[in-house]
Amino acid sequence: MRIQAILIAFLTCTLVGAQGNTQMSPAARAYLEEALNYMQQSALNKKSINWSALREQTLARAKDAKTTWDTYPAIAYALTQLGEKHSWLALPDNFPPDRRPAIEAEIKKILARPDPEKLSPFMPSKEIKGHIIRGAQATFAYVVVPMCVGQYAEWEKNGPEFQQFADKLHALIMELQSQKPAGWIIDLRGNGGGNMWPMLAGVGSLLGEGDLGTYVSPDGDHTAWFYKGGKAGERSAEGHEDIAAEIKQPPLAPAVLPWVAVLFDRGTGSSGEAVAISFAGRTRERSFGEHTAGFSTSNGMRQLRDGAALFLCEAIEADRTGKLYPDGLDPDEKIPAPETRPAEDQDAALLAAEEWLSKQAVGTH
Repeated sequence: MRIQAILIAFLTCTLVGAQGNTQMSPAARAYLEEALNYMQQSALNKKSINWSALREQTLARAKDAKTTWDTYPAIAYALTQLGEKHSWLALPDNFPPDRRPAIEAEIKKILARPDPEKLSPFMPSKEIKGHIIRGAQATFAYVVVPMCVGQYAEWEKNGPEFQQFADKLHALIMELQSQKPAGWIIDLRGNGGGNMWPMLAGVGSLLGEGDLGTYVSPDGDHTAWFYKGGKAGERSAEGHEDIAAEIKQPPLAPAVLPWVAVLFDRGTGSSGEAVAISFAGRTRERSFGEHTAGFSTSNGMRQLRDGAALFLCEAIEADRTGKLYPDGLDPDEKIPAPETRPAEDQDAALLAAEEWLSKQAVGTH
């Protein structure tokens, strides 16, 4: 999930419908209008939405709102009308704990997004881990890249945790590289997303330097994301670079782009898919597993005035070759996920990756 600061001008508009009869407070109305203005300016499907009708319906649902908190169900309703499944609202950090479960349940009910029919046996993947696999013909490094989720809606508070994630992932790769593996296996199975930037900064030395993919907006604008010298970020069409994550230690810089096998499955979503897309189209790479969760769209984040965070789907992701992924990605080699998490020596996707890497290792000698 792309996280970026979004500054938009407050759009003036004529409110229609039954607003003259509303008891909504001025503060609640201004707050709700701000959220709607952001949606109208940036939503992925903004060109196909009847915004006058959506505004009228959303404001009617919040007609008795007195506080910004009272508008959350109406905001959730508006998100359901955007024609996608990736946008969501994070409650402010100071929201009363005794009230949080009820409002979260209400928002979930309004969004009405069904749970997956069959969860990945690798979910949730939350721990960075890895080791050396010693095959009959070569040695490989195996790295699990898990989801990277911040605990705070006020995004800047998550900075130390995100930094720790990037540094820990890179340190593991440095440790495994010291054993000179002939290839790498990057396991994204069960990685449900979060913040893509610490993941990319941590694993970037295996991705290779340069542009890794692009976000394509509904207006046709292309914004690239890249890795360079331990830094991950995005570059505007005008060439402005915004560094979103950076490892503290000098980065690993392989003399030759290593062979990499990437594993993903139905539990790989959002930022996990962005990492998978970052490997797609790369030379010396092959993917194994099953189709991903289908959240391969880019979310911008608007910090609302009460501390809530509105994550809005704004663009479709494309790999470094320009191929678009509006609904997830397929692996190069399809391998159905098992019913339960298998032991490594019985993990079909992992074994297929090892076999492929072994052939590459032999071929380079």
